[in-house]
Amino acid sequence: MAEDRVMEERQELMLSPKHHNPTHKFAHFLKPASLSTTIKKPIFLNPHSLTRKSLKVSLNGFKTLQKGWKDWVNYMEPLHKATWQKAGIYNAVLNSSYKIIKNQDLILGFAQKWCHETKIFVFKWGEISISLEDMIFFGGYPVLGRCVVLDVEDDESKRVVRMLYDAMSELNKTSAKKPLQSRWMTMFKESGREIEHEAFLALWLSRYVFSSSNDVVVRNVCHMAVSLARGIRLALAPAVLATIYRDLSFLRNKIGVDHNDERNAVVWAPFQLVQVWILERFQKISPNLVDSCNARFARWEKIKLIAENVGAILDCGLEDFSWQLYGNVYQEKGRSVDVVGECLDEELESWVRCIRNSELVGIEGKCIEQYLPHRVARQFGINQDVPLGVPRANISHEIAWGLYTRPIKDVKLHIPSQHPDP
Repeated sequence: MAEDRVMEERQELMLSPKHHNPTHKFAHFLKPASLSTTIKKPIFLNPHSLTRKSLKVSLNGFKTLQKGWKDWVNYMEPLHKATWQKAGIYNAVLNSSYKIIKNQDLILGFAQKWCHETKIFVFKWGEISISLEDMIFFGGYPVLGRCVVLDVEDDESKRVVRMLYDAMSELNKTSAKKPLQSRWMTMFKESGREIEHEAFLALWLSRYVFSSSNDVVVRNVCHMAVSLARGIRLALAPAVLATIYRDLSFLRNKIGVDHNDERNAVVWAPFQLVQVWILERFQKISPNLVDSCNARFARWEKIKLIAENVGAILDCGLEDFSWQLYGNVYQEKGRSVDVVGECLDEELESWVRCIRNSELVGIEGKCIEQYLPHRVARQFGINQDVPLGVPRANISHEIAWGLYTRPIKDVKLHIPSQHPDP
């Protein structure tokens, strides 16, 4: 069916940011759904309307570097690098070992520009958003793999999950009466125990990926830790992005409602990823980097923003945003790729997940957020159409996951050039 396709080519009257006169030409566009919905016009706040006295915000998911964690990462890397690469989490694990200095004003400034209905930041000059592609290249998370909600299936994996539960029960008997992350590290770090790798990943998931408590290892990540330790790929990118979208919407609502009696707002999404995304996308007005290494998180380690940097980013113009395309899927020249059945390579299939509308399933299936990349097509080097609304498919995590993993109906896909004409 045509409406199930990812993109289409048609002749349109096109307007370029660099040219004032529109011209007719054939162009490729991302496909919205055929059903249009009415979306209320977003309410935009004065940049200075948020008063610290009226609302106290705690970005609890923006974790500080835990003492001893970097050493444990360095110890585990040579032992398990191949497994992490197979599971698609190698860069994500390394990212957790870098110290990113939090700038709450920058994050809250962007939260004020967030539109919950469309999942975008709205500036005077246009719309932008954090995409699944950003999750791959900034966060290091895979978009392909099993749903994070699915439990382990084989008996051996179930046995290891029970061993992790037993370790938690053991720590529950201590004076703290809970599996504190610090005591968990003491119990397992460089211990050589049978489940040290799974315990390491359980701490990583509990603290740096799906944080829901300041200081404990949680049970609901154990099945994921066991799967990842066996090199099984999980679709962490949509799950993490779902929590980011959820908490941006929560913050935006808290900031925007004057009569809200609750003066505290606590969010658990990994907003260090949001901050790195902002700094990468607005490098023209971000602090000058001494380290120009390829690792996105590494080059922002210990970089402290000053008020002038924050103000410049929040008041930026179109020319300040970086439209750089990431990944080997983009080549010097644009190209068309035949889609034959389900025989796409992994990189191309990942790209399709990044550019088509879907639902993002978060941890435990309780958090399901809509993904609308057709609203920010230019971030993928594709012409921006007038975006239509998209119907929800979030009745259950099974339905949402089915939409995320649906087959590709296109006969051909157009992959833009690394340097698309604006």
